[in-house]
Amino acid sequence: MLATAKKTVKRAVIKYLLWKERRPDAPDGEAFGGLAPGLWGCDWGDDGVLTIDGVSAKELVSHYGSPLHVLNEKKLAENYHGFLGAFEAEYPNVSLATSYKTNPVPHVLKCLHDLGSHAEVISHFELWLALKLGVPPERLILNGPGKGNAALELAVEKRVKLINVDGPGEIEKIAVAARRLGVRQKVGLRVITSVGWSSQFGLSLASGAAEAAYARMTEFPELEPAAIHLHLGTRIQSVQTYVQAVEEVIQFSEMLASKYGIQIDHFDLGGGFGVPTVRGIADWDVRMLSLGYPARFANPDSVPKPADYAKALAPLLNKLRHKTSDSVDCPAIVFEPGRAITSSSQVLLLSVMGKKQGVGGNDFLILDGGANLALPLEWETHQIFPATQMNATASRKCDVFGPLCHPGDVLCQNRQLPALEEGDVLAVMDSGAYFIPNQMNFSNPRPAVATVRNGQHQLVRRREEFTDIVRMDQSPGFDHGA
Repeated sequence: MLATAKKTVKRAVIKYLLWKERRPDAPDGEAFGGLAPGLWGCDWGDDGVLTIDGVSAKELVSHYGSPLHVLNEKKLAENYHGFLGAFEAEYPNVSLATSYKTNPVPHVLKCLHDLGSHAEVISHFELWLALKLGVPPERLILNGPGKGNAALELAVEKRVKLINVDGPGEIEKIAVAARRLGVRQKVGLRVITSVGWSSQFGLSLASGAAEAAYARMTEFPELEPAAIHLHLGTRIQSVQTYVQAVEEVIQFSEMLASKYGIQIDHFDLGGGFGVPTVRGIADWDVRMLSLGYPARFANPDSVPKPADYAKALAPLLNKLRHKTSDSVDCPAIVFEPGRAITSSSQVLLLSVMGKKQGVGGNDFLILDGGANLALPLEWETHQIFPATQMNATASRKCDVFGPLCHPGDVLCQNRQLPALEEGDVLAVMDSGAYFIPNQMNFSNPRPAVATVRNGQHQLVRRREEFTDIVRMDQSPGFDHGA
């Protein structure tokens, strides 16, 4: 009796939540849950096949196989210019640094560097990759809690633009490397404010640890402490959170100037900005799934845009401008918006391998990729389109699984989709952030990456082969060949 009452209450709350978040004015009404393909710069033709910048998803899979990541270069450029332009309209010295960890595909990174982006790296590998891609050292920032001695020494040797210290142990290591090479290295510090992440990253303003680190930096003539770095989290959708953090950082910089003579000329404000078309899975979404509802989609209208952050931060940032007789001297503002730029520019195409009837009546669809390729779907809700059946009626409630022998290999549950069959293609949107760096060759090779631009397509990463997976193994008598 009590259990029935609880279910009734839960269903009532769920109906209220769904009513409260309805989007009656969304493009195409409520088609595709209010998240239609146009939000990603996609469309579909009379044949019902999804197109990505004019290229058919069916053609892409036919040409390159499935699974397949597809980069939309036009959407990537739109995201980049839209974000940077919003801040340039409010402050004269702003740049973006591409977060390598978000999407480390060399072609994606090269596209962003061609647009003007700096590089933000957190490891020896990422530093190596940036240099390999030809990024000038003066456009390179090294961050991260575990950079390692080799990365620190290489960064100093190459005279990178900035090394942001994460813990006190790094200070002397950087100074020793700089002394040995006879250079003066510009450094900053990742700080923890009263809002945002406060775990293993950086040093606290409130505790005095951050101030002590800057005081320690001044003891080494080989170091030039001239930057402050913060990164507040991921999928942040609160403008006020950023305003509060930046206000604290500016106050801290004023103290450093008056007490230690440290002039901060770089404010690295990190990233973590939420994506309008991706939603974190909350407790109520879990309850909804257990009662036969799908998890809720994102509501793009409720997510702040870059211009919202820029306008709110403008009064604070413009306090940093120092007027001189003939010009305005402005400290540099750097943002590291990984997912805000790359997330919606990439699509993961997966094919139906099998179909069966689930115990609860849902269609069970088995795809050729799951948690091995789309791990973020464990904690995020993404739109998934029936890429080869866009004109068909969503008449079936489906649970969608990957190919792994693992009960957690679930892409989504209780989704309304057309009656799909083996060979149909589904498109997982927003695969441009943390899909590829989290993918694994769990019983299967990792997929290829293709790019589309102005109706043309090209392979930029080949599909992993079986021999690639075992290439590093060494065992007597083991043949690495086909």
